[in-house]
Amino acid sequence: MGRRLRVLYVGTLPPHMGGSAISAAGLLAGLVELGHEVLALAPVTPETEAAARAFQAANPGIVVTRFQVPFFDTDPCAPGEDGYREHQRDRVRTDLPPLVERARPDLLFVGRETFAWDVPDMVEASGLPTLLRLAGGAMVGLSWGTYPVPLARRLIGELARMWLLVAPAHHLERTARQFGLPNVIMIPNAVDLSLFVSGEASRSLRRALDIHTEDVVVVHASNLKSVKRPLDIARSAALAIRRDPRLVYVIVGDGSLRGALEDTCRAEGIRERFRFVGWVDYRWMPEYLRLADIVVMPSEGEGMSRVYLEAQACGRLLVTSDIAPAREVVVDGETGLLFPLGDVDAMASRILEAARDPRLRDRIGQQARARVRSHALQDAVARYAECMEQLVAAGRRPDRRWHGAQLGKLFERC
Repeated sequence: MGRRLRVLYVGTLPPHMGGSAISAAGLLAGLVELGHEVLALAPVTPETEAAARAFQAANPGIVVTRFQVPFFDTDPCAPGEDGYREHQRDRVRTDLPPLVERARPDLLFVGRETFAWDVPDMVEASGLPTLLRLAGGAMVGLSWGTYPVPLARRLIGELARMWLLVAPAHHLERTARQFGLPNVIMIPNAVDLSLFVSGEASRSLRRALDIHTEDVVVVHASNLKSVKRPLDIARSAALAIRRDPRLVYVIVGDGSLRGALEDTCRAEGIRERFRFVGWVDYRWMPEYLRLADIVVMPSEGEGMSRVYLEAQACGRLLVTSDIAPAREVVVDGETGLLFPLGDVDAMASRILEAARDPRLRDRIGQQARARVRSHALQDAVARYAECMEQLVAAGRRPDRRWHGAQLGKLFERC
């Protein structure tokens, strides 16, 4: 490691339920382990203040300042409510300058695209090197056209002001470049391979969920928003359970479509074959994934789904919609199974194929576990740290007015 850096992070952190928060927490904890000093500014809701204190107690090396929001924004694929954006912007622009003045950080680390327009001009004027991680949701929304044109142009303009953008998947890097953002590199989304390991399902968890020995367990984990297409799971399950009544579906998470998902299960007459467990503490996610024989993800868009990587790290067979991020980690029939997006018949067929063939599940699960080693958290942390060190070094040069393309070339090896 080079010199010890003081990093100031602005973005989501647990207890926010999104993948950007979990990914950032892992990266920041890794930076602390490398000897860097980490401060953070992150949102909290009135209902999650106790959980935020628990996160701080478990991560004393990350000194977090919280600002209150009325609820957590978990769907950056759409621009969200104007009032929410304005509230977040006002809080960040109020709370960030004193942190910069007091902490004198070497670098600003922005954790999600939607925080780009909250970073005040004074940070740019100060010459503080700024790295932003493209979590993916907003980039997907921009590419789909779900952002009004004026808002999209503004967001792209704010992203262009960042010194360096880091995409967690190749398709996001390509999307950023298509929007004219040359200052982007790719560092793969990461998974903690010491936490997510293969192994037997917990017997006590199976008992608690009333899952029997002969059952074949299908797990889905998400925030149950429209981009995850959770209703496809119920429609597919209605087809699959009629052909294989051993199937049991465990839904981990919560969100705007949970009620509709449960209603669809009732309408299809399969509610008793579903277990809804709601949000679980992230440390318990490996247990729920090891409960699975099959992990299903029917999403229509992702940055790089953490569940893809976590399921593979646990040696479980991943059945997922055939979209760009999935193809980056799944070779059909080798490290997972793909089905056409939105095709519930095909999803049911692939689940049935996996359900009747435990040797297929074991083979693909083992191959996926071997392949996902390229997404090891410690490797990602080392690459982020190297890029940060180079950004800080570049910021100390006599002329700090670096063009994005020049920075992009500087960090090609990161």
